[in-house]
Amino acid sequence: MSTNGTAAPEPRLCHVRKVPDFDGYGFNLHAEKGKPGQYIGKVDEGSPAETAGLRRGDRILEVNGHSIAGESHKQVVARIKQRPDDAELLVAAPAPGDP
Repeated sequence: MSTNGTAAPEPRLCHVRKVPDFDGYGFNLHAEKGKPGQYIGKVDEGSPAETAGLRRGDRILEVNGHSIAGESHKQVVARIKQRPDDAELLVAAPAPGDP
């Protein structure tokens, strides 16, 4: 339950796969001021990230089965790039009422 009494959305696993006609995965990663963790920023239309179900505002919990709690932006990016053709991201959507 979140602090406003509504259940937080269940985390979901998004398997992002590179495709020949698209450069990269098609999403931006950023930190949000005053909040721990790394978040999905812009998701390009028609990108592997969009196909995998990533959405703007999703908070990344794990990359390729490893928790990213306490990791820097640079460390999370390195985890995402660790495998050459794909990445598995466990993400949580913003809780209802979160900005």
